[in-house]
Amino acid sequence: MNSTQIRCFLSLAKNLNFTKSANEMYLSQSTVSKNIKNLEKELQIKLFERGYHKIFLTEKGKIFYNQMSLTAAEISDTIRNLQQGNNTKRRKIKMGYTDLPFEKKWLPIALRLVNSHTQLDLVPVFVDPGQKLDLSNLINDDTIDLLIIQKDIISEKKETVYLELFQKGFSVVIAQGDRLYLKDSIKFSDLIGRKIYLWNGSDNFPAVESLKFSLQSSDYDISFKEETDSSILVAYVRAKMGIGIVPSVLYNKSDSDLRYTPLVTPQKLSYGILSSVNSTKKDEIAIVSKYIAQAINISKSRW
Repeated sequence: MNSTQIRCFLSLAKNLNFTKSANEMYLSQSTVSKNIKNLEKELQIKLFERGYHKIFLTEKGKIFYNQMSLTAAEISDTIRNLQQGNNTKRRKIKMGYTDLPFEKKWLPIALRLVNSHTQLDLVPVFVDPGQKLDLSNLINDDTIDLLIIQKDIISEKKETVYLELFQKGFSVVIAQGDRLYLKDSIKFSDLIGRKIYLWNGSDNFPAVESLKFSLQSSDYDISFKEETDSSILVAYVRAKMGIGIVPSVLYNKSDSDLRYTPLVTPQKLSYGILSSVNSTKKDEIAIVSKYIAQAINISKSRW
């Protein structure tokens, strides 16, 4: 296992695209592919699943990515400190995130703020919300120090504390040309007779369950099909097979051919920071949380 293999792996795990990774590293696609295959052979682990024009990290690949990201960050910090003649060790705060489109906007801002205004290193660690484990355990076993998450996804425990950053409702995903496309908000009455794909995670989120009850008990004849994968839901809408309902925090600005229109409903989902009550880094987490909130507010104004 050499540094080129690791750099190719980290780049491909981030981009999930051989062309982007090859351009990023100034290598040919075949060289990137060869390094990945050699790494998998040496580790005797399948890191990527390969499909038609798509690749995905395997479960073991995700674990390897989390660990190697931390290792690569530590190496970079060591080199930077040596080059700058700085022997002061910056304390690391490992922040779990789920890679929502919105997170891709505020995360770089938070990293810059923490790096420039504190003596802390904020280290992002990707966490798959669909993995079959209690996400709270990642904090309690010190895999991460804090977790940016939708509150409905986690089970609150006495060992953890949750700091809400904001609340968002639900949006209707609509394709261009649809009669609802130009509306500024969507009411239940607008959904009559429509084929609807309703996003629901694998854990029956309380806010989604409440919305389901409201739709089913309304005065209108509204039916829907549940979909656990938001990307598949968007594909159905893009194919004009129906409309979708998703938590507004899943809004993706790059979906320029679709519109995410607010649904008029009282249900809200909370988005915030989960940390351990017994953490030895409480003061540092409080500082980092302040800058994360600032970064999110900056991004919200542009989003």
